[in-house]
Amino acid sequence: MCPPDIEDGPLDPVKHGGVTVTDVLVEAPGPLPVRVYLVVFAKEGPGHVLDLEDGGEVSFGRTPGATIVIDDPRISRKHAVIRRVGGDVFVRDLGSRNGTKVRGDVLRNEEKLVTAGDTIHVGPAEIVVAAVTRDDAILKREAEERAPESTERAEAAPASEDLSFAFDSVVVADPAMQKVFRLARRLGQAPTTVLVAGETGTGKEVVAEQIHRWSARATGPFVRLNCASLAENLLESELFGHEKGAFTGADKRKIGFVEAAIGGTLLLDEIGEMPLPLQAKLLRVIETKKVVRIGGTAEVPVDVRFLCATHRNLKHEVSAGTFREDLYYRISTFTLQIPPLRERPAEITLLAELFASHVAQRMGVAAPKIALDASEALLKHAWPGNVRELRNAIEHAVVMAEDGTVRAEHLPESVLRPSEPMPIESARAMKEQFAEVERKNVEAALAAEGGNQTRAAKRLGITRRMLIYKMAKFGIRRGQS
Repeated sequence: MCPPDIEDGPLDPVKHGGVTVTDVLVEAPGPLPVRVYLVVFAKEGPGHVLDLEDGGEVSFGRTPGATIVIDDPRISRKHAVIRRVGGDVFVRDLGSRNGTKVRGDVLRNEEKLVTAGDTIHVGPAEIVVAAVTRDDAILKREAEERAPESTERAEAAPASEDLSFAFDSVVVADPAMQKVFRLARRLGQAPTTVLVAGETGTGKEVVAEQIHRWSARATGPFVRLNCASLAENLLESELFGHEKGAFTGADKRKIGFVEAAIGGTLLLDEIGEMPLPLQAKLLRVIETKKVVRIGGTAEVPVDVRFLCATHRNLKHEVSAGTFREDLYYRISTFTLQIPPLRERPAEITLLAELFASHVAQRMGVAAPKIALDASEALLKHAWPGNVRELRNAIEHAVVMAEDGTVRAEHLPESVLRPSEPMPIESARAMKEQFAEVERKNVEAALAAEGGNQTRAAKRLGITRRMLIYKMAKFGIRRGQS
């Protein structure tokens, strides 16, 4: 059952509010995850994001000695303090005139335990408790899924992503997104099809994968197919498979994505790009749970759950005659609308820190700090490319930063001056600089470990298999240092 502050229904975009993460979405109480943040929304300005370390505390009041000074008559000189002890976070009212509010209670010179997702009201300011965690169980399962297998289905399934790009946490810092993930958790337990809609780069695939992870099919495969990436004849073969001799070049039987997902979930990304003839065939597969390979006659039973994603308005596409009405109603039993990043400002800095950590790990350097001017620039940008654009911007900034701090000057020109897109030459130079830094780090790790690849990989925080890939990519021979 959802908490009382989360309502079902349309996901109206809002500007800020509760924060949660994958583990916190489980409604049973438990300790807070590893990293804890306080997202402060004042009456004016972009707000603050504070990293609350174990043993640390943040004070609020009108006195200049407070960590966060709030110049408002409703705020006492020494109003409240938030402190962390291990996995527990406490808020204490310091005898303020108007009290400190949390979860409907007004604290007066008393202390209360708070959890991730709680909003603390100090006068006109709202302080949201955010948490970022590492889900080791998910990472372990992802590693197992990426391990080489000898089965025909494994050979037919799409190639896995580079392990160094894998997410190790999910940040949700907006009430609309909190609703999305709570509904996603519910839908994980239902067998129905789900349509995940939203602008390009909003994180539709992340939401879809969470639905799979929260389902009874979590131990089965999660297979993705981008319907916009292939021509119609190739898309049909990739989706349904083909028999040997079905067409020129079909020298052996191929298992399609539908069969590769048996026992698990198939995500059809950008389904709005699927040609009409294939839409009819897909509808039949969804309804009959059977697939016929190209060039074959036998119906193969397929126990697959279908999830779909699109950046298009499929209702408009139905009216325009470019999308089948019957397929639309079949795949949109439940629709999750993902709000754009510009309507989720509380997530921007948290995601930026997460992406910076990922990029730094790939480069073999310490995670940089994000300076206030960079944070403010990120909050002012409209993010037409959403989370994907933010990730690319942070990768650019981490490469350009030389002293362990990302400043506004390190961000792409497209972020600082959206009307002036980054020149192709600048983008190419940034990519080349990133590759050069990466190559030097691989060489340095190998030299430090005397050419031992296992130890060098551990030093870089990647697998030995990934190290060998990078060595081949940069032309580094075995034994070379």
